[in-house]
Amino acid sequence: MIKVFGHKALLFILNFTLCTFTLAQDTDKLAKLRLAQGFEEAGEWERAAALYEDLSTLEPNNFLFLDGLQRSYTQIKEYGKAINVIRRWLIFQPQDMNKMTTLGGLYYDSGNEVAADSVWKSVIATNPHNLQIYRVVANEMLQHRMYDQCIRIYLAGRSMTKSDATFADELGNLYAALQQYASASKEYLRLINTAPEQLSFVQLRLSAFTTKPEGISAASKTVKDEIRNSPDNIALHRLYTWLLSEERRYDEALEQYRIIDRLSNANGNELYNFAQRLQQERAYKTSAEAFKEIINEHKNLPLLPYAHFGYARALEELIAQTDSVVLSSESQPTYNKPIQLYESLVAEYANPDLTAQSLYRIGVIKFDKLFDLDGALNAFNRMNNVPSTSNISNDAVLKIGDIQIARNDLAEARKEYNRLSKISPAMYQDQAAFKLAELNYFEAKFDSALSILKWFNTNLNTDLTNDALHLQFFIQENNTSAPQALTEFAKADLLIRQHKYSESLVQFQDIAKHYSTALLMDDAMMKIGELYLLLKHPNEAIAAFHFIADSIQLSILKDRAQFRIAEIYQTILNKKTQAIEAYEKLLAQFPNSLYAEESRKRIRLLRGDNL
Repeated sequence: MIKVFGHKALLFILNFTLCTFTLAQDTDKLAKLRLAQGFEEAGEWERAAALYEDLSTLEPNNFLFLDGLQRSYTQIKEYGKAINVIRRWLIFQPQDMNKMTTLGGLYYDSGNEVAADSVWKSVIATNPHNLQIYRVVANEMLQHRMYDQCIRIYLAGRSMTKSDATFADELGNLYAALQQYASASKEYLRLINTAPEQLSFVQLRLSAFTTKPEGISAASKTVKDEIRNSPDNIALHRLYTWLLSEERRYDEALEQYRIIDRLSNANGNELYNFAQRLQQERAYKTSAEAFKEIINEHKNLPLLPYAHFGYARALEELIAQTDSVVLSSESQPTYNKPIQLYESLVAEYANPDLTAQSLYRIGVIKFDKLFDLDGALNAFNRMNNVPSTSNISNDAVLKIGDIQIARNDLAEARKEYNRLSKISPAMYQDQAAFKLAELNYFEAKFDSALSILKWFNTNLNTDLTNDALHLQFFIQENNTSAPQALTEFAKADLLIRQHKYSESLVQFQDIAKHYSTALLMDDAMMKIGELYLLLKHPNEAIAAFHFIADSIQLSILKDRAQFRIAEIYQTILNKKTQAIEAYEKLLAQFPNSLYAEESRKRIRLLRGDNL
């Protein structure tokens, strides 16, 4: 039986068949597109090109297909074919500036630089007042490392806008890449002259090359010359100060801050902020000068008491620096002046926080520098009467515990640390825990010490982690193999804390004599070397360190001992030749040592390579 369809039914069948065919075509194209993209990701550009050719034949006006085809041809260096693809696209989209710019790049890659230049000029000519077009063309040139041409394009754009700051950042980056640091600096200065608030951004840009001597020299000279043209530009003075500080020319930087303070009518506030920053950079001499100037010339400054404190701190650190290099001298620096200044602050200003800080510094000097236990304890105890809101009272408790250890009153020390472990913030609880572990170690209560130190195994982010893990490992290693040697070692270690250096030296020498096969032998010899230094016997210290470096074969302290030998020759005995030889020996024997990089720096310094 033959069934005859009506008109509507037939039309439905035809539409359904057409839709099914179109859907099948679309599915096939999508599959090919995904496969082509997969070949692109795998770097199989020829296979990708073949698929894109098929797709673009099916849809000649499809940008996605043509773009993929052009990309693939470019990658396989079929530049002529890639050029033709873009030309086809431009028939449909003649105003596509991005594709026109890419066309210029393809001409350049194919070796036709004249055609490339012509295309790029035509792109800009379409709308010479549109800054984005200059950027697009310059970025294409940059892809081909055409730095000089890039610069010319940006300068042309600037000329059109008649604005000095147009493309300053782009030009600065280009000049910096070409190592034309003076030109780069001039470009970045255009930004500051237009918008002083961009100072931080300009510093960031300059920092890309101010680590190089020729870079910072060019930047400093450029900024200095610009200041002559604009002597009242505060942002320029700030930038110049930053550069001078980077070069550690702190005295000249201070002069600039005097100008900044005057121009901004800061009445000493700018000087104060700079003096504080100098302390952070450890430029204590210039910091002291700045604070002294504030004290003498800005007596109405609300921060004047803190300037007095800053001056005292700077003097204290200057004396400490002297103290660290006089090991070979019998004369010792005096801390009388900073102590007097701190006492004056306590007496003259009713400022609890400043009083607490001043008393704390007095205590630190008397304990750490002068080993005046009674004087230090008195200063820290006086802090109990000051209602300070800072954490410095917790620091004082730690110091009091250390003083009690130095007095050999370990029970009182334990009370202080226990008190701190219960009431203070987490960072002080960590310190108190470590101090309690050390006390147990000194008293040969090794299991108790290890019980506390285990806490640091799961809390690896504290500042004390390395010290805690080192002590834990040291106890574990030696308590099993040589418990009596460890006990004697701990007793001798305690004597060092009590500044009983001669007694400690004798005990460590006995340990080295009677426990010569113990694992802690190299640690004992390190202590002997350090004690000889404290007792001002550098040659004997060198002998002890040599024993570790040359005679204890499996010691992990060999490179450290060799470094200490070199340091003694350099900083105490002032024997340059021997110091260089010692550093070179470390590099030869321990090239992967943690001390290797510092040794290289010191060799260069001793030879004058950095001059």
